[in-house]
Amino acid sequence: MSQVTQIREYEERKISVVRDAILSQINKNTEGLRARREGVLEARRQMSKATGIIRDFDDVVTLTMYAQEVAATESAYSETSKELARLTRIMGTPYFARLDFIERGYDDREEIYIGRHSLFDEQTQTFHIYDWRAPISSLYYDYGVGQASFAVPVKENPTINGEIILKRHYQIEKGELLYFFDSDLAVEDDILRKELSKVSDAKIKTIIHSIQSEQNKAIRSEADSVIVFGPAGSGKTSVGLHRLAYLLYRHRSSLSSGRLRIFSPSPIFASYIEGIIPDLGEDDVQHLDFAELIRTHSSRPFTDGYELIDYLSCSDPSGNANPRDDRRFCLTQKYSPAFLDHLEETVRNHAPSFAEDVYFYRDKICDKNRLAALYSDRTSASMLSTKTTRVLDYVQQCFAEYYKANRKAVTALFESIADDNLTDEEARQKYEEEKLIVITDLRQRLSPKPQKLYERALKSWGSLPSRYIHESLKRETLHYEDALALLYVSILTGRVAADKSVKHILLDEAQDCAPLQHRILQKLYPASHFTILADTNQALYPDINLHDRGHITAIYPHAQVIPLSKSYRSTYEINRFAQGILHTQSEADADSSLYMRHGDAPEIIETSDPYAAVFDILARLPKEYKTVGILLSDTKNACAFHTQLIKNNSDANRTEVKLINTSESRFAPGTMVMAVPFAKGLEFDAVICPEYGRIGGKLFYLICTRALHRLYLIATPQSR
Repeated sequence: MSQVTQIREYEERKISVVRDAILSQINKNTEGLRARREGVLEARRQMSKATGIIRDFDDVVTLTMYAQEVAATESAYSETSKELARLTRIMGTPYFARLDFIERGYDDREEIYIGRHSLFDEQTQTFHIYDWRAPISSLYYDYGVGQASFAVPVKENPTINGEIILKRHYQIEKGELLYFFDSDLAVEDDILRKELSKVSDAKIKTIIHSIQSEQNKAIRSEADSVIVFGPAGSGKTSVGLHRLAYLLYRHRSSLSSGRLRIFSPSPIFASYIEGIIPDLGEDDVQHLDFAELIRTHSSRPFTDGYELIDYLSCSDPSGNANPRDDRRFCLTQKYSPAFLDHLEETVRNHAPSFAEDVYFYRDKICDKNRLAALYSDRTSASMLSTKTTRVLDYVQQCFAEYYKANRKAVTALFESIADDNLTDEEARQKYEEEKLIVITDLRQRLSPKPQKLYERALKSWGSLPSRYIHESLKRETLHYEDALALLYVSILTGRVAADKSVKHILLDEAQDCAPLQHRILQKLYPASHFTILADTNQALYPDINLHDRGHITAIYPHAQVIPLSKSYRSTYEINRFAQGILHTQSEADADSSLYMRHGDAPEIIETSDPYAAVFDILARLPKEYKTVGILLSDTKNACAFHTQLIKNNSDANRTEVKLINTSESRFAPGTMVMAVPFAKGLEFDAVICPEYGRIGGKLFYLICTRALHRLYLIATPQSR
């Protein structure tokens, strides 16, 4: 028997042992799930019997105990259900790699099998499989055969040193070992190349078996906050999502999915990445965008961010600025850090007028100077809501003390007004009504509306057209930039309460967020750390984007900066073409930053009929391609091109082409026409650019870097 045959038989026996262990735990958890289900039902029945008329304190205690029992039983049922789902998920592909590691100072050779989730044997107290997020699993991503080390979360001896003796990779499907091979590299090129050569199914994929060393550093960083910079196709989004899964694993006792948030560029992008956190074995994380934040805290209609982007780019496909107008000029001011500082100062310095003392009929309750002093106290540390509450609490206290000292006089006063005898309770009720009138009036004067403060800040800024300020704030549908600013003022004043329950935020396409949006996140989630993903080469609009890395690092000064240097998404030929658009690197530097997966060069098609050219391209594409993007400079051009494309689609057998023209659209398999901003963060098997020759710079770079395998550039006589 050859050595290869012996090794294969050994590995097949290992798979059999692991599958038996998984089946055993599945059966155990299935039985446990049945028992816990009965427990939940019984606990609810007992609680139902106990929820009769509550007669005394003992009944309240009994009911509380039943409620706690029901909650604990339901929690146990939920955890068992999740564990069963995890076991079922790994049944077909239990692991994808093996390391044989000898720790320094020991002779034992440990076989470490790495998979999507851990599998622990209670009887032998050993791991059949290590979770890819386990500390020891980092050896697979960071080292080849030879000396290696990994960090463990302990204070004493936090680094384990040793030697990797064997590194083996597997392809296991439906429990069958298809093939395996040994490698002395960190992650074998053949594995990565095979993954990158797959077609897109309109969903981002997990990369646990092909994480590169530089990506692993970002995923496993122990820094509270991390900024990941990288070119298009470097895997920033995958890194960010896998980092969330890692943090949930690493801090399982103190962190849960409910305390995390993912801020996506748009619902389109959110549909592209949905499901990946559950696929990594964790409860899903809530996805948000800024438009949703505004809608949550305001009922006033507003235009979305894509209307703003279209406004900035609609007149010039190259992405150059429109001629200056009032909105554009005001926009650059409103989004500037200097104006935001001014806005914060305006809110902080708001001082209501305390022109009168507070009276109850002819008797003075509070002195106006005392109220003013209370309000102005600790202004630098207090929001308006805090200062307002401090004043109102004091007034309430003064009213209470007055009534306590003058109860008989108050009763006599109301009896004389009513010309009738009153009980103590009736007199007290009338007193409370008078007090409420005073408190309500005072609250209204102390709590200015956000629009008043925002308008005051705009007018006092000095360089903004007053006519435009007035008209923009009186609009029935607010501009997006004004709706964002009003949300920020509401946060600063305390009308929108800070959410301290959120502990970590993943912010993708961070270069597209203006300083205002970054400040909103920091103020609204003051207890949160951040994972920031950015590529300043994709910052299309200088008026609202952060186009310099220094601008982003200044916003998060304590974050660890981790650069990703290599682009993996597109073929070498497409990547090389895209790099030439920006002219930011020498030829040697550009080559070193590109992964060598070869394919067809970008195809330039000169034609007078771009619609026929598109259908010709679609007919020539490989049948296995699932996503094709026809990308144009803005929504207006995308809608017009789609309309003409449909008119020219006389053949009933031709591919259906969808238009994605709102931020509420979903990313799904098929052929799509869309504006470039809608394609941020997405990737397609093939990309068609019908405006070749009429667009350039970062906009054209963004179009080209969406392509995985094929790129087609259509040039018409109008573009020459």
